Amino acid sequence: MKKFLTLIVLITIIHSCQEQKKEYLLKKSNIKNISFEMPIDFLLKKANSEDTDIYDIFSNKKSIGTIYFGSYYKPFVEDYSITEEREIYKKVSSKGAKIFYTPNLEEDYKNGVFNDNYYYYDTINKNIAQVMLPKKSTKGSIGIYFDSIDVRKNKFVIISNDLSEENKKTFLEIFETIKVKPTQ
Repeated sequence: MKKFLTLIVLITIIHSCQEQKKEYLLKKSNIKNISFEMPIDFLLKKANSEDTDIYDIFSNKKSIGTIYFGSYYKPFVEDYSITEEREIYKKVSSKGAKIFYTPNLEEDYKNGVFNDNYYYYDTINKNIAQVMLPKKSTKGSIGIYFDSIDVRKNKFVIISNDLSEENKKTFLEIFETIKVKPTQ
């Protein structure tokens, strides 16, 4: 029985050490003048596109995010309407549009009450970025948006719809490692 318990404790210790190591196994990735670190088991695969470089991010053969580098990506916004008139709400929502009814139109709009995500600005290695985090654990996205990342005013975006807690933590760690090299 002692040997069995000792074996269980040993396996538990080894397992926890492997999990801790997994967090720190990172590789450096580069896209144009941007560098960042991501877990070693993540794979970037370039997608076919014309005006923007698009890379899908895979982990365990599953697409978990996308990177965009180019001039045609817009800042994060959520597309819906808000009204304080019930008749308009009924008419527009019956046609399948994303619309919300509220008696507090101005306050709810200003506070982003109906947004799926929170947004804030942060400085990452001396570059201002818009960061997006989901309000709920089952709805929304996690992402980062840099505007005018080079002299051509290209944008750089990383976005993921995989909302597992581990993935959210991993992407926030990736965001903190982003570095922009100046271009001529």
